[in-house]
Amino acid sequence: MMTNKVLKISLVIFSMLLYVPVNRLISGGYNLKTDIDIYIPLLPLFVVPYLFGLIFWIFTILKINLSKDEKLIKEFNLMIILASIVSVAIYILIPTFVTRPVVTGTDIFSEILRLIYSNDQVYNAAPSGHTFYTILCFVGLNRLVQGKKYLWGILSVLIIISTVLTKQHNFLDVVIGIVFALGVIFISRKIAK
Repeated sequence: MMTNKVLKISLVIFSMLLYVPVNRLISGGYNLKTDIDIYIPLLPLFVVPYLFGLIFWIFTILKINLSKDEKLIKEFNLMIILASIVSVAIYILIPTFVTRPVVTGTDIFSEILRLIYSNDQVYNAAPSGHTFYTILCFVGLNRLVQGKKYLWGILSVLIIISTVLTKQHNFLDVVIGIVFALGVIFISRKIAK
């Protein structure tokens, strides 16, 4: 039984890691920067919720897959795997990128943001993975753990907002990420019935 759960968790995480080689191999494409992005400041402090997104995703994957709700496990894992595969196909077929500013601060948050910039290429911008994975985790956790909707909601909003305030994504990347997440939820629920 536990081997089956470990296999499911590994498969979900592996599907998410498909992002990495594509991020390293893609070049060119479209920058979806709009006039709205000009008015969004770079706030290195938001690197904290940006990185917390990774913890939030892992926590959710483990919490749901270690639960006894087999229907939710099936639906949630399907959502994550479907989102991972389709987003990678989009990144390859319709490459997008961001233009990042120079981070000039000397504080710890600026240092961490520079480290992220140096390890994460500017590609795979739309749909924003931080946006759609966070929404999928919010939906999954909200179904599993009743009564914590506001906690999951606040965390999710902070993670999503952090993507534009760290200049990891443009505003349109996030909008496309939201629409993408809603599509994945709809399709996954139809398939998982």
